[in-house]
Amino acid sequence: MARDLAGALTDLGYVVPGTVSTGEEAIEQARELRPDVVLMDIRLPGAIDGIQAAASIREECHIPVIYLTAHSDDETLRRAMQTEPLGYLVKPFSPPQLRCAIEIALHRREINARLRERQQWLASRLRCADDAATGQDAAAPGVSYLNLVAEALAGWRLGEAEFERRLAEHIEELEAANRELENFTCSVARDLRGPLRGIDGLSQSLIEDHAANLGPEGLKTLRQVRQTAGRMRQVIDNLLLLSIDDLLLLSRVSKAEPRKNVVDLSSIATDIVGQLRQSTPQRVVKVVIEKDVRVEGDAPLLRIVLENLLGNAWKFTTQVEHARIEFGAIDREGSRVCFVRDNGSGFDMKQADQLFVAFHRLDSASQFEGNGLGLAIAQRAINRHGGRIWAEGALGRGATFYFSL
Repeated sequence: MARDLAGALTDLGYVVPGTVSTGEEAIEQARELRPDVVLMDIRLPGAIDGIQAAASIREECHIPVIYLTAHSDDETLRRAMQTEPLGYLVKPFSPPQLRCAIEIALHRREINARLRERQQWLASRLRCADDAATGQDAAAPGVSYLNLVAEALAGWRLGEAEFERRLAEHIEELEAANRELENFTCSVARDLRGPLRGIDGLSQSLIEDHAANLGPEGLKTLRQVRQTAGRMRQVIDNLLLLSIDDLLLLSRVSKAEPRKNVVDLSSIATDIVGQLRQSTPQRVVKVVIEKDVRVEGDAPLLRIVLENLLGNAWKFTTQVEHARIEFGAIDREGSRVCFVRDNGSGFDMKQADQLFVAFHRLDSASQFEGNGLGLAIAQRAINRHGGRIWAEGALGRGATFYFSL
């Protein structure tokens, strides 16, 4: 398992400095290697489990931890939440889910580091302000004059010191509110998942133990109940991820500085389509991918673009009898333009200007799952390259998304 995971991480472009099998070894490696993020299973051999190891790593090294586990019972979730992890993936999970969790963890670690630096800076300035007060009028409640050298070094007056103190308090309040929001979201998700697991389990028991008495229609109804419960679980998971992960990914993509190299988009598209086929093996979709489409850009950002465009094409062709998706490139006005085309539900060109607006979903997309962030994230990834993304389509006749870098 560890070797397979290390291979998957390497394929995604990450460096894996080490793998271990026990919690004690994980703590020791974290101290020695100081990685950017730790991926931790919960059930480990040895005297301590993954949650105890994660708590030590967080306290000693301030390294974010993502749990990768097959366990999602209430007690495990409660213990894991106490360590304030930056991700919790339940097996099995896909490489895109893993990559998103890692990127979000790295982004949040960067934010937390900046906050700590800011707080330390504020504390230092407040100490300077205290040292600057060298005299006080006995009849007045405030400071009457300042040490001018301290004032010059600090670059501010006590009024500013008070402002900075309040700002620091406000930052702490925002951090606390954010933690409360995350805890509340996870609690609600856990409370909703419990009844759904019961519905799903009872339905499965009826199918397995009383199939002969139910008849074809009864079995069909119970299977529909299980499918509906599964969709509801997915909705809950999407809401949980949206509240924490998607917004941060949107922010991270908007600020990321591209690291440009030659990128084989055809290879990336082939990999993404393979994952889509694995996720819904019952679907028959004709996919045409032009060979050797290469551009100069940032591979992780461009993968995000293709994951969203191909994922949308896959989703919006679910109701088409002979679904077809194409990826390729054309020369237009002297520029290399890549495209993703499908023959799915399409959209009204009158609403084309709303396609890339975050959280906005077109009328034609209302019957499909989604949160309205995918195309907004894709647009920001293209914008970071100084490029452009646009779309053409018609209701019931499919859509084509173009982008140039």
